[in-house]
Parts: sequence; C-alpha cells; structure tokens
Amino acid sequence: MTVITLSRELGSRGDDVAVGVAQRIGLRLVGRELINRAAADAGAGEVALAELDELGLLGVKPSADSLKRYREKVVEIISEQAAQGDVLLVGRGGQVALGGRRDVLHVRITAPVDLRCATVQARCGASAEVAAARVAASDAARASYHRRHFGARWNDESLYDVILNMSRLTVPMAIDIVCASADALMLNAAETNLEGCES
Repeated sequence: MTVITLSRELGSRGDDVAVGVAQRIGLRLVGRELINRAAADAGAGEVALAELDELGLLGVKPSADSLKRYREKVVEIISEQAAQGDVLLVGRGGQVALGGRRDVLHVRITAPVDLRCATVQARCGASAEVAAARVAASDAARASYHRRHFGARWNDESLYDVILNMSRLTVPMAIDIVCASADALMLNAAETNLEGCES
C-alpha cells in the first residue's frame, strides 16, 4: 500500500512528475479537488474561493470559524485517502497532515526561480514579467496556505523525505527517483512490521 505526498513549486514540473509516478506505480492522483470537496462538506465555500484566488483579486476574507472547519475537513479527507492506500496526494498540506506516519513518502519538487519562470512562460504563452508575477504570487499563496492552516513553513526541509531540485533533472529521472524511494520505504515498512511480529 503506497502513499506519497508531493509538494511542488509552480513551474518546477512537479505536476508532470506526479502524473508520471502515479501512472507508473498505479496510484490514484488526488489534488486540488480536495479544496472544493472540503469546502462543500464543511459549508465553507468562501474558503475554497479564497484559496483558489491566488492573486487576491476577489478580496474574499473567510471567517475564523470557516477556516477552522475547512482545515479540519481537509485533514480528514487527506487521512481518508491515505487510509485507502495507493494514492499520490498533490499539495494541500499532505506532508503536514500525514507528517507523523512513517509509511508515507513526502516529496518536494523545486527548481530555481529563473527556470520556473521560463517554464511558466513557455507553457502559458505569457510574457517574462507575467510569468515572474505568477510564480511569485503562487509561492506567496502556498506559503500563506501552510502558515494559516497548519502553522508550518512550506519550504521546511524537515517536512520532506525527498527534495528534488529540477535544475539538472529531467522529469523521467525524477519519476525514477520518487518511485525507487517509494519502493524502498514500503519495503522498509514491511520489514519493520515483520520484525515487530517476531518479537
């Protein structure tokens, strides 16, 4: 039963890595739809809207109660997905929500800002200025999300088992590394469980 959380920076090609890993290992890929489901279940639609509005253009300010209900529902859904197993959870603070579990692999995909901006520019057909603004806004929004909902720093290295800097890695290379790490972690967890049964 494989469970992986994957955090990525905009333009790092982390989504490509997530899709490739999920396809290779046969994992369900769960991502941003958690926002909508969590908000709907918690009756906090304004939180979902605020989280989706990375640039803050809508000026939505959810109440403290709505934020609390949203956070609780996100953690609940992430935990439910992990309990079902064979899942790759992209974003939404999975590395914090499941941080205490030794059978979950926590991955972070990063890249230098100039490479990320170039990737966004190429994929979106945006100008260099727009791409840079999108990358900066995304970083700020993701850092704010983790701070607001989990009291954590998004880029805290201690939250991750594997951190891949994509400056020299291709997507297939990154997929290989994540899959090998997941296999090793699952094997180690199985061996630990066997040792516990024998003692």
